[in-house]
Amino acid sequence: MVKNRKLLAEQLVEESVVLLKNENQLLPLQEGQTVAVFGRSALVTYVSGNGSGAARGAESSNIIIELEKAGISVCEELKQYYLQQREAEAANPQEEFDFSQMKEAVNSGLMYEIFGTYHAPVPEYPIPECLLTNVRDRTNTAILVLGRNAGGEECDRRLEGDYYLTEEEKKLVSQVCENFPEVIVILNVNGLIDLEWTTKYASVKSILFLGLPGEGGAKAVAEIIKGNVSPSGKLAFTIAHRYEDYPSAKHFSWDKEKEEHILTYEDYGLDAEENGSFGFRKSPVTVYQEDIYNGYRYFSSFRKEVLFPFGHGLSYTKFALDAAAVSKEEDGITIKIDVKNVGLCAGREVVQIYVSMPDGKTEKADRELKGFAKTEVLKPGEKTSVSIHIPWDGFSCYEEKSSVWLIEKGHYKLRMGTSSEETVCICELEVSEDIIYSICRSALGLKACNEGKIVFLKKNPLENQGNLSDACGGVCEENPMYKLTLSGIDVKPEKREAGHGKQAGDFSDFTEEQLAALLVGFGPGIPFAGLLDTAFPETICDKEGKPLTCNDHPAGHNGYVSPAMKEKGIHSVFYMDGPAGIGRTAWPTEMLLACAFNKEAWYRFGDAVGAECEEAQVDVWLAPAVNLHRNPLCGRNFEYFSEDPFLTGVCACAITKGVQENHQVLVCPKHFAVNEQETYRRGNAKKQYDAVDSVITERAARELYLKPFEMLVKKADVRCIMTSFNKINGMFAGGNSDLCNQILREEWGYEGFLVTDWGDMDIVVDGADAVAAGNDVVMPGGPPVINQILNGYREGRVTRRQLETAASHLLRVIKSLKGRNGKNGKEDI
Repeated sequence: MVKNRKLLAEQLVEESVVLLKNENQLLPLQEGQTVAVFGRSALVTYVSGNGSGAARGAESSNIIIELEKAGISVCEELKQYYLQQREAEAANPQEEFDFSQMKEAVNSGLMYEIFGTYHAPVPEYPIPECLLTNVRDRTNTAILVLGRNAGGEECDRRLEGDYYLTEEEKKLVSQVCENFPEVIVILNVNGLIDLEWTTKYASVKSILFLGLPGEGGAKAVAEIIKGNVSPSGKLAFTIAHRYEDYPSAKHFSWDKEKEEHILTYEDYGLDAEENGSFGFRKSPVTVYQEDIYNGYRYFSSFRKEVLFPFGHGLSYTKFALDAAAVSKEEDGITIKIDVKNVGLCAGREVVQIYVSMPDGKTEKADRELKGFAKTEVLKPGEKTSVSIHIPWDGFSCYEEKSSVWLIEKGHYKLRMGTSSEETVCICELEVSEDIIYSICRSALGLKACNEGKIVFLKKNPLENQGNLSDACGGVCEENPMYKLTLSGIDVKPEKREAGHGKQAGDFSDFTEEQLAALLVGFGPGIPFAGLLDTAFPETICDKEGKPLTCNDHPAGHNGYVSPAMKEKGIHSVFYMDGPAGIGRTAWPTEMLLACAFNKEAWYRFGDAVGAECEEAQVDVWLAPAVNLHRNPLCGRNFEYFSEDPFLTGVCACAITKGVQENHQVLVCPKHFAVNEQETYRRGNAKKQYDAVDSVITERAARELYLKPFEMLVKKADVRCIMTSFNKINGMFAGGNSDLCNQILREEWGYEGFLVTDWGDMDIVVDGADAVAAGNDVVMPGGPPVINQILNGYREGRVTRRQLETAASHLLRVIKSLKGRNGKNGKEDI
């Protein structure tokens, strides 16, 4: 049990902050050193993002205050100027919208139109030239803090004045970088911003990625700047030179206000009606044209130079790595690496293992992260060893034609390094024959009408010959230190039982109305919940006018609880957002947490949030969010861990175990699946826009975007998953039986329950279709959705058996939760 959550919040940030650049060892600063601190976010430091990811801590601080506490002298005249500007700004009541204060109303659905509206970054305060001159005479060193908190749920970011600097920021950057020879840039941002400008100013010596760090962030970054802690974070994403360098740049819509920017089927020569979109003025799509080449997989495979690669992160000290042993075991390969601190101060290092697979029946990305380990703090001269295990499934790829996970014949290279680009080949594994690891059934593939009409990204071997070292500094030795062989007899194919399990109870005495009322959230539904209008009913009634369900949870409020049926011993379950915590501690956001590359730290974070959930009597924590960083303009990247599915899955599994192994609380990973664009993730009836369709190959879906969910099911005993609003290849994710039943339950062996995303409004999956496809609970529900389910039953779109199966999935999990005040125990469900 974590006792000091405030301290843990700080420690998590200390492990996660990434030192991107540090020329001439400008950092750390010395005791009493004077610095000029610029940037609105130095005074108003962003803690969390918007929407369900919003969080508010018990205490708030800022970077200026914490620098002074750490012993850094901040120019007083400049500080006072910022304080005055802030006071004047605070006098304006329309300054900013605090999402953390109204999270429940926001998530009820109606409020999506409010926080789905884009709000541009808050302008920087102008710096008078006379003030700049006075400050410049006092110090050569400046800290420039750039902040971002635009975008969020239902709202992606913008390119100009968001990803790229605002006009006010450009002026501030010019003032600072042209007047101070030593500039430290701190990125207090909810997503990536353009950093190409930092290459134009020789004065930019150091850059720190802080992200949205929660309530402990300001103190943690001050400790790093002072040198009390050596940075050890590594990038969980790639920072490119330009937005256009990202392979999804031409296939991502972000501006709802400009219809011409919204990509549709017609932009790709596809037919909307053939794809199941009827009667809409616009049918948005986001085509995953980059296929398997997302993030560093693209940049390494196509020899594209980047500004800062995936896995990159500097320290105040230096380390030497040595591959001490590589051994083949029954279930995979284990690598032992010796790590020695060869620098002058204490620090930690992250060892990363990438695998380069041979092109065969399917072409492969140049390299994929398959394992990592973080050392403890090593003193100068101290040495330690870490072991990294790669199971055999880590060498497999999905072969669409045969619908199998296949370890292809050929030579595999295991690379050891400290980023995706800084690697050395330490082992070659020769596979003598094709090995089928797992047999599947085709699902989630492109619609037949789209076959051959979209050119998905492929490598051109003539353009990509030569070692990666030609562009990225990687090394591929002809004679690696270790050589191993693998044949079919060495690998046991994966076999899993389908995850339906025994039915939880006898439902023969339930009416269809009772079943329908049980399979939704308890509350008045949309739009009434958003208005908090209690005049509208929260459930349906029986023939005598008695409500079929109620809310009997001692703490849960309508719209966030499942219904209770006391006469049948069924009690309410309380769900609560979000990935940065439930509102007691403002924890670091996932985008920053992933940069820790530390499973033990993530486990402790999960343990701490689980304890907070128990204190608040929350049964299901609506997190972690495990969608991928596909495009830097996604408004919710701060809520997601990484561009890499393996790193995302490891993060999520560690957090899940931290929660569920220590507390009677379940996690609910989201959003299942392929939900990397917020713009029109749900349709808009008023505008006559359909929900966005994620057009993707089956292989890319399985290898990248489904992989974190698969890891959670197979490795972390997850028992609740939230489906997404968007479509996948023409079908709503929440109404897709291939996704919700075949892949999730039949292939992966999932035995938990599925809940829809919150907000049954506008163009989303119908309640009856959701249940028929395998969703067990439609949230937030209420009478509108109960009636959808009953209408679907009368029309034959959902069967009695499917209603009972959904109820069985839900009640089996509820039964496993420890009761509060005698509820939800073994006698009662």
